[in-house]
Amino acid sequence: MMPPPYDWLNDSPPITAATLPKHPSLDSARWQSLLFTLLALTTLALLVLLIIVISTRRDSVVVTVIVDGDAFPAQAQTGTVADLLTALNLDTTSGDRVNPSPETALQHDMIIRIDRARGVTLSVNGEVRLLWTPLTSPAEILAAEGVHIGADDLLVIDGTPATLEMLTAWTVPVSAIMVRHVMPIDVEIEGDPTPRTLLTTRDTVGEALFDAGITLYLADSVSVDLNAPVQPNMMVRITRASPVSIIVDGETLRARAQGSTVADALAYAGVALNGLDYAIPAVESRLLPGMSIRVIRVREDYQVTETVLPYESLLQADPTLEIDQRRVLQAGREGLQRTRMRVRYENGFAIARTEESTEIVTEAQNEIVGYGTNIVYRTLDTPDGTITYWRVLRMYATSYHPAALGGDSVTATGATLQRGIVGANPNILPYDTQIYVAGYGTGSIQDTGGARSSPYWVDLGYSDADYVGWSRYVDVYLLAPPPPDIVYLLPNWTPLRNRPDTGG
Repeated sequence: MMPPPYDWLNDSPPITAATLPKHPSLDSARWQSLLFTLLALTTLALLVLLIIVISTRRDSVVVTVIVDGDAFPAQAQTGTVADLLTALNLDTTSGDRVNPSPETALQHDMIIRIDRARGVTLSVNGEVRLLWTPLTSPAEILAAEGVHIGADDLLVIDGTPATLEMLTAWTVPVSAIMVRHVMPIDVEIEGDPTPRTLLTTRDTVGEALFDAGITLYLADSVSVDLNAPVQPNMMVRITRASPVSIIVDGETLRARAQGSTVADALAYAGVALNGLDYAIPAVESRLLPGMSIRVIRVREDYQVTETVLPYESLLQADPTLEIDQRRVLQAGREGLQRTRMRVRYENGFAIARTEESTEIVTEAQNEIVGYGTNIVYRTLDTPDGTITYWRVLRMYATSYHPAALGGDSVTATGATLQRGIVGANPNILPYDTQIYVAGYGTGSIQDTGGARSSPYWVDLGYSDADYVGWSRYVDVYLLAPPPPDIVYLLPNWTPLRNRPDTGG
């Protein structure tokens, strides 16, 4: 167990000669005297320190300082408000408001309020002053400066027009106040027998006339410069010019003009003719009272249009390609043509277009498609024997015989209609072309027929005795050798319409 802490001041045992340390040169009485002296000096020092602390606490005060609404506590020795502000490095310049006053003696729990002065701009009838004041209310500032506001005076606070009611209720600290006292001016207008008295708060004569709804035309004569400052009880005389109507830019201006020509009227009305603009009547025409003048606005613009130039697809024989086959030898490419037009507009409407230039930006490149002219012979084993052919076509086969023609048995080439005689479109299968059709055998193109919905057809001939009806699609083999007048370019294949087996 730890021994209790030892309090040398309260718990120390009595000092006796036995407890004093022995020293070879001092006896016990001298040691005891020295110890009592040290204890007395220590006690005296503690008492002095305690007296100083108590005295210091008794002479200090605690106050609250508020600067522009921000509060903080402060402690100081007795003195004045000014002493405290100096100790706190709070400089109160001219115009700052200190409450209580700086010479007031400090008291415990005192509240010291400092309202810093601010710059406020005050303009009265155009005279501008910069005020340095702690006041924030416009009513208080005006009262302090001796400025009286009448019911008809113009009052603007921080850029916002204000009334007398708003003046007293303004809560936001103000930065700028503008006051314009109402002033009377007399106005005489030509043709109006009764002079008018205007009450205005505007700076210039022109602004006062504008507020009063008095329209001035450029040609009117005013006795006072419109930019002249308004003076109390000044007289303004207006002399009207001749009335004219000017139709310009979609509007009709009722203007008054002085001068002798249409050009003078336009100048007084502030209507300028620019570039190609013109007037009706012309500008050199004589000006007449009540004249109507029409201004035509003219402008010219340039439009650029681009046109795609199509390319053509050309066919070219290709002896390296088998007949009835095609391939692109040269790809087609569209060209581009650029045209520049000058467009004339009058009052916004295009009235004329003139071609300025045309250029070919890119030339079109035609497509070249090669078609085969190489004849390739092939053989085919059929029930009728082996055949050699050079072309095969898918065609719709029908059949006919003399009785179906009313007994007519003579073909287009003069041959007698019988088995082996075939009719076809000679543009596809020229006369004398030898063909083979499975189930029919060989035949020769010796006849033709009427127009049909597709050129790909054959009419297989029979005599009346051996007639067999045909109505279906078949492969038609063109037998070697080919005729001298080979049709290399056949039309695109299309089925016959209204054929159940083709869906046509």
